[in-house]
Amino acid sequence: MECYDKNMKGKTATNVLYYFLTACIVVGAVLVYKAWWDRYFRLRPELAVAEPVVIPIDVPLEGVLIWEEITVTSPVEGNISFPLGRGPVYCARGDLIAEVTATEGRRPVKAPSPGYFVAALDGSEGEWSYGSIWPGSSRLPEPGPLRFLEDGQKVSSGEFIGKFIPQPQSLRCVAYLERSALDWDPSKRGHIELKRSASDLPFRAEVRAVNDLGPTLKVYLTLPFFSAKEIVSRKVSYLLHVKDARGVLIPESAVTLRERKKVVFLVTGDRSVAVEVTGVPVSGRRFLVEKGLAPGDLVIASGSDAFEGEVMIW
Repeated sequence: MECYDKNMKGKTATNVLYYFLTACIVVGAVLVYKAWWDRYFRLRPELAVAEPVVIPIDVPLEGVLIWEEITVTSPVEGNISFPLGRGPVYCARGDLIAEVTATEGRRPVKAPSPGYFVAALDGSEGEWSYGSIWPGSSRLPEPGPLRFLEDGQKVSSGEFIGKFIPQPQSLRCVAYLERSALDWDPSKRGHIELKRSASDLPFRAEVRAVNDLGPTLKVYLTLPFFSAKEIVSRKVSYLLHVKDARGVLIPESAVTLRERKKVVFLVTGDRSVAVEVTGVPVSGRRFLVEKGLAPGDLVIASGSDAFEGEVMIW
C-alpha cells in the first residue's frame, strides 16, 4: 500500500509539472504571437492624407440697428386703409401711404419724401437713438415686436398709424465683439466683414467708432445696404467673418500632445517622424492644420498609438 501511494504521488507531481510546462509553452506562444502581431500593426499603421482646404472662420455677432424715422399720425378720426399695403414698402415723395375715411370724407396721408413706410409700431419710437445706445457698456436694448394696424381699423385724430423712414440714409449698427475671437483690432482698420449666413459671401461694414472695454469691444458700424427687410426688427444677427483659414485637413485622432505641443507623425519613405503642428479642430472630427503639413503629406491616423521609427506602408 505504501509503495502504491508513492507511485500515485509521483504520477501526480509529473502531471502537475506537465500541465505547468504546457501552460508556460502556450502562454509563451501567445505572448510571442501578440508581440509579432503588435509589431506587424505598428509597422503598418493606418495612414491619412493631408487634404488642402479653405475654411471660413466665422463667429456670431448680435447687434441693434439705428436709423432716423418719423412717426405718422392720423389727421382725423375714422377708419384707416393702406393703399400700398401695410409694408414695409418703398414709396416716392407724395405717394398715398394711408387714407382715413371720416364722416366728412376721405383724408389722405402722403409720403413726405422718398423712403420706407410701415403701418406698425414697436414702442421704441422716439427713444431708440445713437445717443441712448452707444454710451456705456450696458447690455444692448431689446426692441419690442412690430404691432401692425389692420385695414379698416378705427383710429383717433392724432393717433400713431405707422412710421416713415426717409431715404437715402445710412443704416447703422451697434454691437459687441469678443477680442479673443479676433485676429486683429477693429480700431486699427476701417472695416469688418459680416455675413448674413454661413453660406453667404461676406460684405464690408464701415467701422465708425470703437469703444475698448478690455476683453470686449463695442463697435459702431455703417452697413452698406438698407433694404425693406432691415426695418422689420431693430435687432440683427450676423456672422463676423474673421478670416479664411487655409491649410490641410487630417483626422482629429492623428493629433496628439507631446511635451505640451500638438504633434502628428509624418510618414516619409519608410520612417515616421513627429512634427509639431498648429491649427484648430473643425466639424466632423477633423483637424485643420494651418502650419506644419503640406497637401498630400501622409500621417499616421492614430497619433496616440504612433511612434517615431520604421514603418511599412506597402
